[in-house]
Amino acid sequence: MIDVDDLDQGVAFWAAALDATEEELSANSRPVYRRLRLPDSEIRILLQRTNDPKTHKERMHLDLESDDVEAEVRRLEAIGASRHDHQQERGYAFWVLQDPWGNEFCVLNVNFPPLLTARPPHPGHR
Repeated sequence: MIDVDDLDQGVAFWAAALDATEEELSANSRPVYRRLRLPDSEIRILLQRTNDPKTHKERMHLDLESDDVEAEVRRLEAIGASRHDHQQERGYAFWVLQDPWGNEFCVLNVNFPPLLTARPPHPGHR
């Protein structure tokens, strides 16, 4: 679940950021929620419209891995993200970004490619 104050803008930003596609929801749900499906996955991201102000750092956030962190950060900035903080923790350098609603997410180097390719596919995934 990602909180946004504008669902159309939220869909546009997060669909572009995650290469996701919007899935239909009932007419009753659309004023409050939108659902995105990640590519080649059963994972869904739900966007929720809220006017509640953001007051503190998220306890949970997305980490987006890239083989070219700077290029990915520039791509995300072009669609509305902003750089919040550059960190170096436990031998890794990464960027903390904010979406247009102030929600934090990170962009970092691919950490475990051999593990990901060795993992068996999720049941039901083709």
